[in-house]
Parts: sequence; C-alpha cells; structure tokens
Amino acid sequence: MEKRVAYSAEDPQLQHLNPKHNSNDDGVSPQLPLPPPPGHPLSSFVVQVPKNQIYRVPPPENAQIQEKYRMAAKKRKRKLPCLNYFMCFLLVLLVIGLIIGTAILVVYFCFSPKGPVFSISSLVVKQRKGSPPTYDVKLKIKNPNEKMGITYTSEEDDLKLTYWKKTLGWGEFPSLEQKKANSNEVNIKVNGVKDKPLPQNVKKSMSGKRPISLGMNIETPLVFNVWILKMWRRNMEVKCKFRVSTMGEGTKILSQVCNTKLA
Repeated sequence: MEKRVAYSAEDPQLQHLNPKHNSNDDGVSPQLPLPPPPGHPLSSFVVQVPKNQIYRVPPPENAQIQEKYRMAAKKRKRKLPCLNYFMCFLLVLLVIGLIIGTAILVVYFCFSPKGPVFSISSLVVKQRKGSPPTYDVKLKIKNPNEKMGITYTSEEDDLKLTYWKKTLGWGEFPSLEQKKANSNEVNIKVNGVKDKPLPQNVKKSMSGKRPISLGMNIETPLVFNVWILKMWRRNMEVKCKFRVSTMGEGTKILSQVCNTKLA
C-alpha cells in the first residue's frame, strides 16, 4: 500500500528551502537552491512493503529452478556434439557412395562388356574297344571388347557334348586369361558317358561317311577386367549347334551357330 504524506513548511526536511532558516550569523545570505522543475511538486511518497516479502537473499526455490535450467543446458550441449558427429559421418558415407556409384556407371557405359564369340575349329573322335569314345574339341574364342580383358574360370564338367537330347560326354573348360580384342584357341577333351549305349545314328556316323548334327553347351563364370581392376563377374552360357561330315576319320565342320549369353 502506498500513502501520500504532505509536509508543512515547518518540516525540517524543507527548512533548507526557506531563506529565513538558511541565513547565517555573518549576515551573508547563502545561495538559494534552484527551484524544482515544473510538474514535480514538493511532495514525497512512502511505500510500505510487507515484511514477509522483503528478502536479503534469493529464496531457495529460485536456486532450484536455476539449477534445473543449468543441468538441462548441459545435457543439450552433451547431446548436440554426438548428433553432429553422427550426421557428418552419414553425410561423408553418402558422398563417398555417390562418387563410387557414379564412377561405376560411367565405367559401365564407357566399357560396356560384351560376351566372347565362340566357334568350333575341329572335332576328333577316338574310339577304344571296351571303353566309351573320347572327343577332342578345338575351340576358337574371340574377345570383342577393345578396352577390357576376360578371365575364364575352370569348373568341372562345364562343357557338354550332345546329340539331340542325349548327352555324349562331359569336358572341362580350361582357365584362361584373355587380353582385350584378342583371339585364343583351346583344346578340350570330352570323355564319353559310361554305362550308356551310343545312339544308333552316332554309331553309323562313326563307322562311315555319314553327316550328323551335334550340340555343345558351355556354362562357366568369367570376369571382365579393366587394366588391373576386376570390374564385373558374370556367368556365361554358350550354346552351339553344328554339323559334321562324319564322326569317323577326316571329320570336317560343315556348319555351325554359336550364341553366348551373360547373366
């Protein structure tokens, strides 16, 4: 509550404004104080505050609130650096992934891999009494890629010689390192199937000059190389259909068609 108290001229606090009370014994009049500025009456105000609301120190509740804010600020400061480091790490990984992916796409389209071209150069049939025949096949392989080499991986029984739907024998395609735009010839030995009789048409072709149509399938993995980098690993499947003059002596390749697929 506020009370307004007016003071009289006899009030000691106002006597210094009265020239009568300010004269000294020497008869010299002291300097009068400046008049108060306009709009400010000569009055005072007394403000009364309840005693229980006057604090010499802040209340303990304020200290607890301040401590809570301080601890919360520390926790935020601890969490933010870890989050920033994690986000920076993810950003770096994303940038590296984009760079690698872009480089692979550029290399793939600039060095588009093409499957090798196969052709059958010769076929020699060797007959032995009491054993299935063996077939010596000579293949010519051409790498059509002018900027990539090819590495062929050998696997057991990855070459099959057939007559219609019947298998005549199995062979193993050799391991081979082929340079870019290069051609190679490989010899493959095909062992005849045991405990299975030969088809009658095959026997007739072996015993005389009788043409016959055969088939050959190759399934083997290969890798395309760019300089020293192994870029793409693919599974290769080659299907050849060819016709020979005879399966006896003096066999000649009359016609052939070979198709290569990469998966």
